[in-house]
Amino acid sequence: MVSKKKIEDLPCSAKLVFKVLKMKGRATFQELKEETYMPDRTLREALKILRDESLLVVQPCLGDTRSRVYALNEEVCLSLIDDLKSNRRR
Repeated sequence: MVSKKKIEDLPCSAKLVFKVLKMKGRATFQELKEETYMPDRTLREALKILRDESLLVVQPCLGDTRSRVYALNEEVCLSLIDDLKSNRRR
């Protein structure tokens, strides 16, 4: 399970992608590239880091099968929110 401390330890590029997906919900690689202004290589690495931490869900794009749609893993994100709330109560 990913903790708040883990998110704070992520590189800035991964945090930015996380924030964009949190706001947009879902996005293709091109949309993320336009939102973050990151070079392809940096964006790919950020997506890899989020995927390795189980924070990211990758699905095929129905409109263009060559593309992928990226979204946050809702189960993990909801557990993070619950953990944050319980830590604030203490």
